Amino acid sequence: MRELVGVRALLAFPRVGGGGILRAFIAADQPCVTLVFRRDADPEELAALVPGAEPGGRRGVGLRTALLAAHAVADLEVANPAVESMLRRLLTALAVRAGGLDVSDRDVWEERFDGLLSAGRFDAGAVNTYFDRWRHRFDLYDPHRPFLQDPRLAAECSRQAPPGKLVMPRPSGSNQPWLDRTPQEVPVPSGEALGWLLAWRGYGPSGTGAQRRHGGVNSKNMKAAPLRALVSFHPLGGSLFTSLVLACPPPTGGEDPAQDLAPWEREELEDPLLPSPVCGPVSLLTGRSAHHVLLSADETGAETTGCWVAWATRTDLPAARDPFVIDRAKGGPVRASWRRSLLRDFDAFIHAKNPAAAGVKGQILPAWLSAFADLPEEVLDGLGPVRVRALGCHQEKQEKDEHWYAATTPASIAAFLPSRHPQRAARVADTRRAAEGAAADLARALRTVWKHLAPGEKSCPWADEATAAYWDRAEALFWPAISHDSAEVPRFRGLALEIYDAITRPAAITPQGLHPVAQARTQLTHPRTPGRRAKAA
Repeated sequence: MRELVGVRALLAFPRVGGGGILRAFIAADQPCVTLVFRRDADPEELAALVPGAEPGGRRGVGLRTALLAAHAVADLEVANPAVESMLRRLLTALAVRAGGLDVSDRDVWEERFDGLLSAGRFDAGAVNTYFDRWRHRFDLYDPHRPFLQDPRLAAECSRQAPPGKLVMPRPSGSNQPWLDRTPQEVPVPSGEALGWLLAWRGYGPSGTGAQRRHGGVNSKNMKAAPLRALVSFHPLGGSLFTSLVLACPPPTGGEDPAQDLAPWEREELEDPLLPSPVCGPVSLLTGRSAHHVLLSADETGAETTGCWVAWATRTDLPAARDPFVIDRAKGGPVRASWRRSLLRDFDAFIHAKNPAAAGVKGQILPAWLSAFADLPEEVLDGLGPVRVRALGCHQEKQEKDEHWYAATTPASIAAFLPSRHPQRAARVADTRRAAEGAAADLARALRTVWKHLAPGEKSCPWADEATAAYWDRAEALFWPAISHDSAEVPRFRGLALEIYDAITRPAAITPQGLHPVAQARTQLTHPRTPGRRAKAA
């Protein structure tokens, strides 16, 4: 089921110094993440970690507390999928540091990884030590090193943009005004501004931004961000702690821990004319951006009142494989499509150790899936259900956002791993093939009718409309079917016939359409053999 998106404002508090109130917002400790607490969390422990918090409740916290309380947190609450996607990456990078998983030796990494899962929580001393060291770099409005921003933009760029430029759904450029009707001039609460700062780094469009002069280059043209138009898949465990630890990328052998730095850990600002290569998980998750952003605040630091958004590179970013996207040997990462049902990828998720068994060719699945499948049975059983969270932005590379969407598998992948449950894994494969076969025949039948009724037109709008409706409704058939030990195949073909009849009904009552509609319908009632089916839309 697709989830709606919107905007959530979070509170911010000013910093008090010797000279009075200064503009500041320290993301390490001021509310910028909304947590949903587990209903079974210990009330006394939770109140000690987050004063005023109650099991099952919600509370805005800083990044430090998000890690300290992660074991008592069910999940994040984030209104926009792009913001959530980037926030999960940021928290994963912080988990790598707090958990000591910033090593290149696979054996050492696995030992620490297993130790973390056994402990069931992040070490408070390690978390506090890290944030105490870098707390000054987590200030959104620091004049010299603002968090994840480039302070040079104030001097190198043209005039400042209104705060609404930061919030992608607000009407601007080619964005649809129905996404968010908030005027551009309305300030953005600082906690919310952090989320949109992250979203620009991952999902910012190509096109024009502020005119920037740097190093002899004077341009306002921006490249698309590295995750623009992509879909990412994240682990969703029974606690935020489990989700973050499972998300930590295992070493691949090419890491350089000494150079694997987050932007706030670097001594110098990066040269936008010479972007740094990825040296490990932290730089991979936090350092890749084609856009530089700079925020300005009101007198207290509670709100962002203006911003600059400009180019951060004039060349393609150094090649790197994001650990949460599905990559391909040819064609690059899989693009997001709000029409593609998550059930179609579930077979590949559980076969991450052998994607060919799921009929997947030339694809590289998210790294965490393979590492998860390698866990010992007793560890898997102790983790509880682990589902897959998909976060997609169906976009163009330019400034045009079509659909933001989020979806989560109802089923846990551990319950269907072929190494543990081969019969269940086979049932997933059979059910997926049945669903895709019916979808392919539906699309083919509609195209056949359309070709008779509109022979001069190349595209068939019926097929797009029908397959979108089909996959939305197929979800309700697929997940219960794979969760029960039954050989009965769900009524995917009956669903396809219902949609076919509904779409073609106006044409079926006309003299021109009666025969073509009836004839093409036999492609659903008497399908071809699987090997001859056309590809589904």
